[in-house]
Amino acid sequence: MSRPLVISDCDGVLLEFVAPFVAYLDSVHDLTLRLDTFALTGNVRRRDGSAVAPAEFPPLLDGFFTTHMSTQRPVAGAAAALADLATWCDVVVLTNIADHHALRRTDELALVGMPYRVIGNHGTKGGPIKALIDEYGPSATVFIDDLPPNHSSARDHAPEVHRVHMVAETSLRSLLPAAPDADVRIDDWHLALPHITSILKGPS
Repeated sequence: MSRPLVISDCDGVLLEFVAPFVAYLDSVHDLTLRLDTFALTGNVRRRDGSAVAPAEFPPLLDGFFTTHMSTQRPVAGAAAALADLATWCDVVVLTNIADHHALRRTDELALVGMPYRVIGNHGTKGGPIKALIDEYGPSATVFIDDLPPNHSSARDHAPEVHRVHMVAETSLRSLLPAAPDADVRIDDWHLALPHITSILKGPS
C-alpha cells in the first residue's frame, strides 16, 4: 500500500530566513531589510533609506545562499514534526532555490535533522506537486507553504492535495493574510503536526 506524501516549502517554513538574511545584508553589503510588506524586493534598503533596485535583488539572494545558507536555523518544532511524519510518510522539500544551491541545501537540512529529498523550483509549485504525486502515487498528500500563490497553483494542478498555509516566522505573520486557496492556516509546527497526521491517516 502506498505511503502518504508530505511536500514542504523550506525558507520560512522549515528554516528561518529573515534574521540570517538581515545579518548577511548588514555584514556583507551594509544594507538592511525594512519589512513594510511581505515582498523582499523593494524592501532592501541602503543606510540613507533608499531602496535597492529590483534588478539588484537576485544577486543579493544568490550571494546569501552561496555564503550564508549555513547560518539558517530550523524553525521551532519543524525537525521533530517531520521526523515523526517520516516514520510513516514520504517527505519531500520543494523550495524555490536555484538548481546549483539545491544539493547544498540537502546537506544543510540533513545537518539540522531534516535528511529529506530536496527539489529546487522556479515559480509557482502546482506543476512540480502534480509531478511528485504521479511519481510517488501516495495514498494522500499534504502541501505546506507560506506563499498564497503556491496554494492557488497547487489547487489548480492537484486539487486533491490538502494545503496548509504556514508562516512560521513571527516577524512575517502580520504581513501575510491567509491564503484563500489553502485549506487551513497553521503557523506553528506543534499545532500543524496533529492536524497533518489526522488528514493523512483519515478517519480512525
